[in-house]
Amino acid sequence: MSLRTAFSSFLIAVAAASLTACGSTAIAEKQPQDKDAKPRVLENVSYVDGEEDPKHMLDLYFPAGEHTKLPVLVWIHGGAWREGDKQPSPMMPFLNRGYAVAGINYRLAPDHKFPTQLHDCKAAIRWIRKHADEYGIDRDRIGIFGISAGGHLAALLAATNGNKAMEGNVGVTGQSSEVHSIVDWCGLGNLQSQHEQAGESDQLDFDSPKAPFTLFLGGTAKEKPELAKAASPVTYLKPGFKVPALIMHAEKDPVVPFAQSQELYEAWKKTGAPVELKPIESDQHIFISVPTILTVIEFFDKHLGSQSKTATQAGASEKTDPPAEGGSADETAKAKSVKSDRAGVSAEPADK
Repeated sequence: MSLRTAFSSFLIAVAAASLTACGSTAIAEKQPQDKDAKPRVLENVSYVDGEEDPKHMLDLYFPAGEHTKLPVLVWIHGGAWREGDKQPSPMMPFLNRGYAVAGINYRLAPDHKFPTQLHDCKAAIRWIRKHADEYGIDRDRIGIFGISAGGHLAALLAATNGNKAMEGNVGVTGQSSEVHSIVDWCGLGNLQSQHEQAGESDQLDFDSPKAPFTLFLGGTAKEKPELAKAASPVTYLKPGFKVPALIMHAEKDPVVPFAQSQELYEAWKKTGAPVELKPIESDQHIFISVPTILTVIEFFDKHLGSQSKTATQAGASEKTDPPAEGGSADETAKAKSVKSDRAGVSAEPADK
């Protein structure tokens, strides 16, 4: 099953199942006060000022109504670092939980090799943080969710929190690219050990010049050992690291060995940060379903909290907030409400 087909089927299923999947309040939908209100969407916003490169664009989705201080979840697509797009996204159900959602693009291999993809992801986070007040986003509650190559980039993005050497110089500067929680589905944890962990039935030839890993690095892991180490999330996980993680992986994944997530989990656990490894009983690389996405919802609810204040509820406390970092008083005023003229745009991802 393709990623696009899986997401389309999932979005249909979750609409029917999310209200009845279980009685736990942890996954209950939040209904907007105005039943006619619709989620708001900004599509194809460049996170590199002055550029119109489609690979430097993101989409922003907001719950119905006016909000301030929304936690935001950033979706990083998969596609072996060489294909894919920010749409479709499995994140739409999170709008009903009180989250803002962003989907980001990044430049692709083989034209662009590591660390380009990581630098782009960090640039998108810096842009979101810079404009947090303008869009009613809480810059201190940023979560990321990636699948496959996107899962690897999500883990790498979190693991390199505060690492200036891995920051890059794309787009917005003077802002942090720090993230506060991460969900990694079937991503690589260590590019140096993937070869030995692969089974006979695995679909990828790690030594091929056309293998995704070779195109991503510009050579095999054996040929580029230092680059493979630099591209591995496990390299940066040290004691004192604090970012919570949920790692999910099919036990019989034919593309990325399950052992990759086991290795990443063990390295994450040694830091002292909260981490969960959820094995999935499947022989498919992509395992998206209502139960698996509900697990993700519960994780983000636990570590980011989905409760948000409407602009009305925020009241006087918002009036005394200082301007955004590097922003003006006018930008702070914008933070009290996402502009109403963006209302009514469907949040359903386009089926390209």
